[in-house]
Amino acid sequence: MNEKDWLIIYTVWQYQNITRAAEQLFTSQPALSYRLKQIERKLGILLFEESGRSLTFSAQGRYLAQHAKKMLYESQQLRETLHSLNQSGQGELRLGVTSNYAAYRLPDILARFSEQHSGIRVNLVSGLSEEMHQKLQRDEIHAALVKDDYHWRDGKRLVEIDDYWLVSLHPLDLLLLPQLPQIRINHGGHITQLIERWWNANYQLAPRVAMQVDKLEVCLAMVERGLGYAIVSSYQPLSDRLWSMPLQVAGEALKSRTWLLWRHGSRDASVILPFIEMFADLS
Repeated sequence: MNEKDWLIIYTVWQYQNITRAAEQLFTSQPALSYRLKQIERKLGILLFEESGRSLTFSAQGRYLAQHAKKMLYESQQLRETLHSLNQSGQGELRLGVTSNYAAYRLPDILARFSEQHSGIRVNLVSGLSEEMHQKLQRDEIHAALVKDDYHWRDGKRLVEIDDYWLVSLHPLDLLLLPQLPQIRINHGGHITQLIERWWNANYQLAPRVAMQVDKLEVCLAMVERGLGYAIVSSYQPLSDRLWSMPLQVAGEALKSRTWLLWRHGSRDASVILPFIEMFADLS
């Protein structure tokens, strides 16, 4: 089966008429009928049902027509992607990145990227992972760096793994933790579930949340002044002044994973693929 065969099947499906499909394909009705018979013999199927003079696709024919539509779309996307990659690496790369990764890890990566690909402008937006994933789904961004893979079925790569730490200005009696003030970072849904998993494995009482903040540096500043404890990931080295303990569940360290998600076959492949390749070099 080649692209011409897929086009023949899909065109006949569209028009439900051999004569009209032949006109659209700039061929004769006998030639088109002969080619359809060849496709049937090659696949060992019947494209059409016996139903008098009307053209009725069989169950196999209907399935093949839908597959033909998909194959034609993928062929078109492939041509556009290859054409894009032949361009000079000019354009705009739209990125969505979780806030703490944008603050602590991304600057060095973007600086290196800009040195190597000076013709590509970077348009960056940061926020919660869920928000960035939604932007990717809506095609508002080309790629997302987020804290979950969201069962993404297109391009994805695990780019970093970090630990979670319990941190405080002074050593803590873990038995008393539910009574002590917690300074909570708004991590987003997936990370919150991971931390709740650790908490629920160790305590029956809910934590006493004294402060809720949206940035790691704000959280650590409060902890360093003895205003409470916090649970943070290892985006940056912790101060020597702080007491810290890695979190574990069932003997395994609790990990923070950062994923790079993108779409294959984008028309903007010439600006997306160089960024993805940066992470291949880093891994």
